[in-house]
Formats: sequence, C-alpha cells, structure tokens
Amino acid sequence: MKTSPRITSAKPRWKIALSALLVLAATAAMTPAARADSYDFSFSGGGLSGSGVLTYSNTVVPGVPGAYQVTGVTGTFSDSNIGLINATITGLQTTGLPSSVNPDGTFLPPGSQADGFGFSYDNLFFPAGDSPAVCPPPAIVLPPPAEQPYPYGGGMLDIYGLLFNVDGGANGLYTVGLWSNGVVPPLGGLTYGVGDAQNGTTLTVVGEPFNGAGTYATMSASPVPEPSSLILLGTGFLGLVGTLRRKLAA
Repeated sequence: MKTSPRITSAKPRWKIALSALLVLAATAAMTPAARADSYDFSFSGGGLSGSGVLTYSNTVVPGVPGAYQVTGVTGTFSDSNIGLINATITGLQTTGLPSSVNPDGTFLPPGSQADGFGFSYDNLFFPAGDSPAVCPPPAIVLPPPAEQPYPYGGGMLDIYGLLFNVDGGANGLYTVGLWSNGVVPPLGGLTYGVGDAQNGTTLTVVGEPFNGAGTYATMSASPVPEPSSLILLGTGFLGLVGTLRRKLAA
C-alpha cells in the first residue's frame, strides 16, 4: 500500500517554543538598566494630582530611622482649581539633611516656610512606609507660623514632606508640597496632604490633619525594577532554553 509522503517543511512545535523563550530571555536581559533607588509615585486629592518618578540616595539619613534623602523628581502635576493641567515637574527644591537630630529622632525641618516657598520640607523618603513622628514638641508652644508639636508618624513621607517645582508656563513657577499626616487615630488611618504655592503664596492646600475640612490626599508608590532582577530573569530563561535544546537534541 502506498503511503503519503511525510511533510517535513513545517517547523516542529518545540522549536517554535524554544524560539519564543529565546526572544523573551533576550528581551529581559537587554532591558535598559533601571535605578535601584527609584520609585514610581502618584497622588491626588482636592483637585490636586500628580505622578512621576522620584529617586533617592541609598544611604540612610543619620539619626532618622528608615529615612533616605530624595535626590530628584520628575513627572507632571495638575491643579484643576486654577486650570493647571499636566504641568511639568522641573525638579526638587533642594535642602540639606536634618541637623541637630534629637535622641528620639525628632528634628526641625531643614527647609522652612521662611525660605519663601510656602511650605516646610525635608525631602526624606521612607521606602518601608514607616516614617516616624519627627516634629519635636517645643518647650513653649508658639503661635503659627512657628513649628507645632505633631505626634503621628507613618507613610512614605513624614509630616514635613517633599517640595518640588512645577513649570506653570506663562503663569511662572509653582512649588508643590507633598507630605504624610501619618496614622491619625481620629481620622481612622493613614492620610497624606498636598498643597501648591506661587511666589510663596499658598494657593490650594488639601489634607491639613486638623482643619476640619475632611478632605485628604492619597499617595501610592512602587519601586522601579532593579537591573539585577531583570538580568537574572533573562539569564535564567537563557539557561532554560539551553537545557531544553540539549535534551531534545539527545
């Protein structure tokens, strides 16, 4: 009985699968290196919102448990209250590290409202989300704008928070403060605050913990993948492909 000739032109399925794995491995191995000290972040509340990437030093700030100094920020910011939409974040308002840190980890902010930007700030980041209560109670509680005692901690920022600049186009330069209120028992959990200012005059402020308004900001952040993780993933796939090819060839 005459049999039909075997068709050999089609590529075996296992070779197709191996080719796909090889492409995946090469893609993972050659993905551009990402900074291990970078976080994607976003926030919103009361008509203010923004997102981008912040970078921070990998050296712990002396005397402040879990704190790292933010070294840069990029992204966009919007304040719908004034018609500012997707304005470019041009960079961090830099300041020094906290000085004269008390034994309990509290300190006065290295950047204050007296600097003319509308907000106090220290530009510290807490990747574990466990910022301490850093605001020290003074011997005598003075009226604003003097720093007041604040006993709550928690979140990826502290009560002083982050200050960055935003390009407002024809309206000039804005500054934006973003901070954590910590876990305040009367509020039922962790909240954040955010505000913007122009030429030192505050425009919109959302999330002051005791202003009675009941409106607060939210913030989320996640680490940018480390390059070592991507390389290991890629080389792992390459090793798997090589093993499968040897076994199937045998």
